[in-house]
Amino acid sequence: MNQMNQMNMMNQMNMNNQMMMNYNNNFGNMNNNMMNNNMNNCGNFNMNNNMNNSGNFNMNNNMNNSGNFNMNNNKNNTNSETLARLNKEFQFCQQDNDLTQIGCTVGLDNGNLFKWKATITGPKNTPYEDGIFNISITFPDDYPNHGPEFKFMNQIYHLNVDHKNDIGHICLNTLNSWRTSGKVRGSNIYTVKQALFDIFCLFSNQGVDSAYDKRLEKLYRENPQQFNEEAKRWTQLYAS
Repeated sequence: MNQMNQMNMMNQMNMNNQMMMNYNNNFGNMNNNMMNNNMNNCGNFNMNNNMNNSGNFNMNNNMNNSGNFNMNNNKNNTNSETLARLNKEFQFCQQDNDLTQIGCTVGLDNGNLFKWKATITGPKNTPYEDGIFNISITFPDDYPNHGPEFKFMNQIYHLNVDHKNDIGHICLNTLNSWRTSGKVRGSNIYTVKQALFDIFCLFSNQGVDSAYDKRLEKLYRENPQQFNEEAKRWTQLYAS
């Protein structure tokens, strides 16, 4: 019986190792073209001007002294594929220079691998310039079969962010598709990094066709200067 248990354990370890190898290969080959297209849609911006060290927070508060995740805060009934994907993506986001260059940082919320928090610095030449915007990222048990939920924790004056009902919810087709079906059209593998870049693009582009509030949409169409002034005022009030 002991020999049989040992064989089962060895088989399980081999399966987990193979799964990690397969995921690493897939993750390393993610679609870079989509990233380039999204950055172009944002318009041209000076990557260096968007860096803001004040937007960083101390990662040591979210991780154990050894640098390991606090697995006690993670969900017990989660399969190894989900944990492997989350672990991989978190490490990837922490080491990624592209996110740093747009003033974006990523950390864990109380060491919980299923609950992340991100900050994004508002880009230059927008009403959100130099604002520090906090975003919560909550992952489902079956990730990546369904994507996480992203929410602004600051109040923000933006057509595509709900500030009345589901406060902070972001209306973005890619995020909605990822959350409901786990897939985004045009991408072989959609990641948290890609989602954060898409959110960053929102600071420079108001999605008029998917506005939450018709009153704000009307104001933006008829008097964009007044809209931008109010967005700037909110940034100074809630994101400074």
